[in-house]
Amino acid sequence: MSWLSSLFKRKKVNTEIQAFVKKAFGFSPSDTAVYEQALRHSSAATKIRPGLKNSNERLEFLGDAIIDSVVAHYLYTKYPMLPEGELTKMKSKVVRRENLNMIGYTLRIHELLHLNLGRQDMHDSIVGNAVEAIVGALYLDRGFNATRDIVLRLLKQHGLDTRVHDDVDYKSKLHEWCQKNKRTLQFKVIAHRNEGGASYYKIALLIDDQEYGVGDGGAKKSAEQKAAKKACEKIFDSK
Repeated sequence: MSWLSSLFKRKKVNTEIQAFVKKAFGFSPSDTAVYEQALRHSSAATKIRPGLKNSNERLEFLGDAIIDSVVAHYLYTKYPMLPEGELTKMKSKVVRRENLNMIGYTLRIHELLHLNLGRQDMHDSIVGNAVEAIVGALYLDRGFNATRDIVLRLLKQHGLDTRVHDDVDYKSKLHEWCQKNKRTLQFKVIAHRNEGGASYYKIALLIDDQEYGVGDGGAKKSAEQKAAKKACEKIFDSK
């Protein structure tokens, strides 16, 4: 293969990824190679030189730093009277892994990931890591300002301005209430499937064998937390 045909092959557009970027971010990239790398998990990567693979890990590192800087600047300007410690706590609530995992599932990134996990389930963190890698790809492709606008839009769509004030652990709150009132609490898996390496759970929260809330998600913990939130709303908001 000549160097010219090799270059042409590298520049070949992946139409599936092009359609994904267009739907998710509102533009069509002319070269999808960096996005393909962002969606390539280390389990499916090959070495391009000694000690270095063509996985999404380097892009993940870059995207993580960009998300941190975008959120830090947003909070710094929105809350000019808050000290550093409070701003740090707020930022950690926004950029924590569960939020990035949820954004990844909403964007359906898990359906495009290139994996080779064998019989292992795909952990939610793989999806969240890919979100960071995609942000890294966006930065390399479109620059910081465009990437900042996309990141802020995604975070606001997923509750940026409410999450910074959210300190509630609904499961802990319910366990404490049940212990105080001598009630029994349990979570029951009512649906579970694994499609293309992505898990899905639907879980009911039962108190004294009575259903108080149902939640779903790509991981048991997130589904349980959603079910616990609904149960808390039923128990505490009705009083």
